Formats: sequence, C-alpha cells, structure tokens
Amino acid sequence: MKKQPNKGFGLIEILAVLLTLAFIFYGASGLYFKQTIATNKELKKTLSEEGIDTTNYNTILDSAKEKIKDLEIKIENQYKVLEKIE
Repeated sequence: MKKQPNKGFGLIEILAVLLTLAFIFYGASGLYFKQTIATNKELKKTLSEEGIDTTNYNTILDSAKEKIKDLEIKIENQYKVLEKIE
C-alpha cells in the first residue's frame, strides 16, 4: 500500500502561526491602548474645562445634558435678540 502524503497543516505550523499572530496583536494592542489612554486624558481635561463632571458615566451624561440645555437657552436668547433687531 502506498503511503499518501499528509494533507493539511501540522501542529508545529499551526502553533507558529498562532505565536506570530499573538506577537502582532500584542504590539498593536499596546500602541492602541497607549493612544486611548492619552486621548482619554485630553478628553477629561477638555470636559473639566467645560464644567462637565467626569467622575463616572452618569455624571458625565448629566453634566453634558445640563451644558447642552444651557447652550440651547443661550441660542434661543440670541435668536430673540436678532428678531428684535430685525
């Protein structure tokens, strides 16, 4: 009986590919998370400068909603002033 050549990949080849992918993912994720942390620091700084509380998710939403309401009121007042001028 003739011996047929093995079809497919061997265990070593699969492990080598997985190890290579793990190194690539490790390098890419490190860069991503460093960038995310830096972005979050800049975002928190900007939000706190605008008076938005960043202690947790709910306070961020509440503070942002209040800020939006304040801006809407300012815009409405500006429209009223413009209407009076015209």
